[in-house]
Amino acid sequence: MSLRPPTAEDIRRLGEQLHLDLDDEEIADFQSLVTEGLDAYETVRQYPHPSTRTPLGDRDTGCRVPRNEDPNNAWITACEVVGASEGPLAGWDVALKDNVAVAGVEMTCGSQVMEGYVPNRDATIVSRLLDAGATVVGKTNMDDFAFTGNGHSSAFGPTLNPHDDDRLAGGSSGGSAIAVAEGEVDLGIGGDQGGSVRVPAAWTGVVGHKPTHGLVPYTGIVGIENTIDHTGPIAPNVETAARALTVLAGRDPDDPRQPDEVPTQEYEATLDGDVDDLAIGVVREGFERPECDEAVNDSVRDGLATLESAGATVDEISIPIHHDAVDIYTVALNEGTVAAFRGEGVGRNWWGWYDTSWVESFGKFRRAQGGDLAPSVKYTLLIGAYASEEYHSKYYAEAMNLRRTVRDVYDDHLAEYDLLATPTTPQLPHVYVPDQNRFEFIDDAWGSLANTCQFNATGHPAVSVPVAPVDGLPVGLQLVGSHFDDATVLNAAYALESATDGDASE
Repeated sequence: MSLRPPTAEDIRRLGEQLHLDLDDEEIADFQSLVTEGLDAYETVRQYPHPSTRTPLGDRDTGCRVPRNEDPNNAWITACEVVGASEGPLAGWDVALKDNVAVAGVEMTCGSQVMEGYVPNRDATIVSRLLDAGATVVGKTNMDDFAFTGNGHSSAFGPTLNPHDDDRLAGGSSGGSAIAVAEGEVDLGIGGDQGGSVRVPAAWTGVVGHKPTHGLVPYTGIVGIENTIDHTGPIAPNVETAARALTVLAGRDPDDPRQPDEVPTQEYEATLDGDVDDLAIGVVREGFERPECDEAVNDSVRDGLATLESAGATVDEISIPIHHDAVDIYTVALNEGTVAAFRGEGVGRNWWGWYDTSWVESFGKFRRAQGGDLAPSVKYTLLIGAYASEEYHSKYYAEAMNLRRTVRDVYDDHLAEYDLLATPTTPQLPHVYVPDQNRFEFIDDAWGSLANTCQFNATGHPAVSVPVAPVDGLPVGLQLVGSHFDDATVLNAAYALESATDGDASE
């Protein structure tokens, strides 16, 4: 079947969208010219697309998990994709956030819009997990397209906190955190665009590590904005997270987010718990966010005191731009999101692998069911499109430039201190409030990211490690390090975990 040539109305409509001010004669001429120009597209169509399908063999393609079997709503799909018989993760059961592609298994991104989409290729990290001997046992629930930080926006129901099912587990990787906290899996995989690994880890009492941007390949994972997309481990303890990172990290030629050289190591081998020479700068502004709960601050300070008792130097420092970095991140994210949606979920102008199956399905589904997107997604698209149209992307460009400034400010402090520290999220897990109106829904969506999203904008590695609970609810301490110094971040978390002997997560 040949490509459909444009009608005069198509050219008029596109001209209006592109502000070309076409008159009737131009419309007729360009209709003819565009029709002729489609011959180049026919040339592209005649070539078979390079095959990247993952051979399925007898792979289990999974089934939906009934809600009555999953009280905290952690899972969307159960499956059993068995990896190699031997390897460093042999015997591990792994849960994947439902924006990570597993060939043959439905991937919904937590959204009614993508319900029914089945990838034909494994994400790079899935291949690495399977080659290392792990078994993928399911796809976990997540906020709709990852566009909230507390776990309340999934089309498949909220992710509820295993410590108090009247509260939320955090987002957007809440399902993976629940599965780890409940002991249902050995490892969870989350995605982190603003805190979505670290926040649910903090709220469920487990370890969540956002690696340095580009350390772990993102190929085959649905993102929001290439320069902030991260994926990383959610684990019951630091050693498990470190062992997983050793498998996940490394260069993938299909992922343009990565630098040409990706330094890696056996991260579990670096965990000695020795912090005698470690200097930690405690970011005062991280304890002064409007969203802060003083009981959370106190628990985090106690955790830092434990590290100090173990030999670390702990100083309070001031980084005023920590506050404004939230807005800088947000402005960049809004228009970046619009560009990704207009680019059918992958964007444009990058030298990586384009998943044509996803592009075609996302393009069709969003046009057919865009009304089913969560209010948080609609809000982000609308404000990003408005700012782009009304102000010609000037403020997006300024925000992207300011990200460098923010990064440099943190780097200046990381030249003096090995790590920076804040509460992971400033408050205790939110109470789940069903049937919120749009204003309440949006107001509730992103406050949990107040100390985490800055480091998505800058790409620094960060881990959330449990500290003492407050009123039986988990609290996380965030430790942030220099780019590609994930080992130091994890070792400090390991030292704290060892000093508290796991009591903080109970």
